[in-house]
Amino acid sequence: MKKILPLLIGSCVVFVLVVAVARRAPSRCHVIALDVGQGDAIYIRTPDGQDILIDGGPDDRVVDRLSQHLPAGDRDIELMVLTHPHADHVNGLVAVTERYEVRQVLETGLPYEQTAYTTWHAMIRDRHIPVQIATAGVSIAVGAAQLTVLWPALDLHQKNIVGDNAAEGGGINDSSVVLKLACGGSAAMLMGDASSEIEDRLLDGGADVRADLLKVGHHGSRFSSSRRFLEMVQPVWTVLSVGVGNSYHHPHPTTLLRLVQLGSHVLRTDELGDVVMVSDGRGGWERGP
Repeated sequence: MKKILPLLIGSCVVFVLVVAVARRAPSRCHVIALDVGQGDAIYIRTPDGQDILIDGGPDDRVVDRLSQHLPAGDRDIELMVLTHPHADHVNGLVAVTERYEVRQVLETGLPYEQTAYTTWHAMIRDRHIPVQIATAGVSIAVGAAQLTVLWPALDLHQKNIVGDNAAEGGGINDSSVVLKLACGGSAAMLMGDASSEIEDRLLDGGADVRADLLKVGHHGSRFSSSRRFLEMVQPVWTVLSVGVGNSYHHPHPTTLLRLVQLGSHVLRTDELGDVVMVSDGRGGWERGP
């Protein structure tokens, strides 16, 4: 008994220390760039188990990708965001809205002639889903996560958006909802398809864009991710949502060179599939499984 007692005491001390460390350790946030081909779909799982989906990619593939990461039986999407109504961002949201209970939507609400966009709006209306119009300064808390809208500006609805070449900057791309995420003690910049013109407007307006994780604008197009902008963000990790052998030739070599010169770790969905990033509890991010 005399020999067993110290072992029991030692085991209890270790158990108490493990529990204490676990309680002190910050919860982790997951940001996952889903591999949906040539398009965007970003899934966020907050530390307290809330779900955010930003864009849905070009087709129903997003449903399969989501099912790989959502816990079994979880049929709620607490917040769905559409950055802008191009097909490679909105099409998949129709299938997700059909299959999941969407609690709230964040979008610009701009008029745009696109079949999936029209269908999605009808679904939102029929299901009485609350809609928040995205304008700079709007902030939404989803569980332990905070999303702050940095763009579009309040006057976007009066802005004359001309042209709509999906391969270039400008046009409806520049209506993209730009978000800064604070989650699990870490920050991420999520750029939609915003061009370098919008990046400049953010910087000139004094927006806080510093973040260790950056989802680059417009799939790594040469019309986004200016050197000035990247130097202000200073991303340790950079994620590119891009399709294998896409006809736009994204990402552009110039953009990749800027990222390499900056020393950022570049992660691409066309090379890695789903890219999982997890908050590290120290203000940064690390690769997830």
